[in-house]
Amino acid sequence: MFFAAYVGPSMNPTLREPEVMEIIPYNSRPAHVGDVVYFLPPATDQPVVHRIIRVTPHGISTCGDNNNREDPELVQPASIKGRVVAAWRGQQRRRIAGGRLGRIASRWFRWQQRMDRRVSPLLHPVYRLLSYRGLFARLLPASFRPQVVIFHGQGQDQFQLQMRHRIIGRFDNHRHQWQIQRPFHLLVDATALPGQQSPCHRKPDDSAERRQITRQLLTRTVLQSLTLADGSHWRISAGNEEAAAIVSQLGHTMKLHGPAGPGEAAPSNPRRLLVQVDAHTTLANCYVPLASDPEGVVVCMLSPNDRWGGPFVNLVRLSLVFARESQSRGGVLVHGALAVRDGRGVILAAPGGTGKTTASNRLPAPWHSLSDDTTLVVRDPHGAYWAHPWPTWSRFHAGGPGGVWDVQNPVPLRGIFLLSRADKDRAERIGPGQAVSLLIECVRQASMFMPAGLRKDELRALYQERFDNLCTLARVIPTHLLHISLTGAFWQALEQALETGCDTAPGKPEPAKPSPQAG
Repeated sequence: MFFAAYVGPSMNPTLREPEVMEIIPYNSRPAHVGDVVYFLPPATDQPVVHRIIRVTPHGISTCGDNNNREDPELVQPASIKGRVVAAWRGQQRRRIAGGRLGRIASRWFRWQQRMDRRVSPLLHPVYRLLSYRGLFARLLPASFRPQVVIFHGQGQDQFQLQMRHRIIGRFDNHRHQWQIQRPFHLLVDATALPGQQSPCHRKPDDSAERRQITRQLLTRTVLQSLTLADGSHWRISAGNEEAAAIVSQLGHTMKLHGPAGPGEAAPSNPRRLLVQVDAHTTLANCYVPLASDPEGVVVCMLSPNDRWGGPFVNLVRLSLVFARESQSRGGVLVHGALAVRDGRGVILAAPGGTGKTTASNRLPAPWHSLSDDTTLVVRDPHGAYWAHPWPTWSRFHAGGPGGVWDVQNPVPLRGIFLLSRADKDRAERIGPGQAVSLLIECVRQASMFMPAGLRKDELRALYQERFDNLCTLARVIPTHLLHISLTGAFWQALEQALETGCDTAPGKPEPAKPSPQAG
């Protein structure tokens, strides 16, 4: 058995991003029509996951459940690496039907597609009339109305329409018109949508204008500095007074240094984060830039603090700039508490509401809790993993109490423990494949704003990079399921697992191993 991350739309709704697939090799067993298979197409090393629709003497014909046409080339049995039997999202496992049940599911999806093609022409005039009238759009509360997302890519501004956390439309730069998913056009005021040249939403592009703005911002005084264990150095400046106040709050919360920390020599190639507040920036425009500018400069545009519930969104977005760059160096941002004992750091990871904060608060001395919600894991140039405590940004939402975290005080990471509620405390060692399938949901929750505003190819690259980093992390750092009770001394099971690296109760580690991402 092995695991692989699924990306792409071709197998919707059977599989959806960012699920992790559980795959079983066929070995000597034959493949059947209706199976969802993981295979390597001819003349490529990029794996694909599609359903078998026909088995012939010349090869196997495949097709995605969301595709209208069969794959152009037949697949040979030797190219099929296994059958997808389940999909994982966090700790929830969903079975994927194959064989006869798989054929029934495939036929159902295709019937739905045919009905959609036949019914759409009949309903389209009514749909257009209701959209043109804008009745539903006017009745929608302001907090639920779609927002325009603007980011720079492919040498020009890109526009998307986002409703809460879902992308519902894109501006086609070739046709110069909006493409909005049904039925969301009913909820959109088309007259308020900008085009490519809308002046009130313009952002500087890779032209002389952007270079001039960057040069001006580079003259700004460095307000804060951040050094991470992966070797990255950041120098943070502000473009105006309100941006300076946000940077100052970020520096206080993360205990950052000034332009040069005590006894710290100035790094030779620092990254420059230039923060600017723009009144036209919206909550939906949460695009997190990657520090890949040739000049080592990232410009992050924020909305004023008096919008969207205070500084919460701005602080999250700024911190994700550092996390995004760390991910490009092999790190991940994990939804998990960080604790240390005798110089050894462990992460208590779990999706929201599982009890990370409660568990970290129950740890007795000599344990010490460094963060109770999120941890940034980075990889140093020698391949060792370090854990940086990360702020609990939800404490800043809607006038919350806030807090302070010593982000620049990392600890060596020695173990990851995925929490699970139980009647008896015990730790169960798991294999890297299962570890990745469980950790990927923890990483997704911690990086929720990171994918916003990305194109499909950029999103695919983001998930691929994240999955690869988790595979490497799971092979190096021991991972356990930590079953904890409400009143027991669970830290004893944790300590025993750290010392022995084995289960603290009868159990057997899963022999699975992670595999390259597929879609």
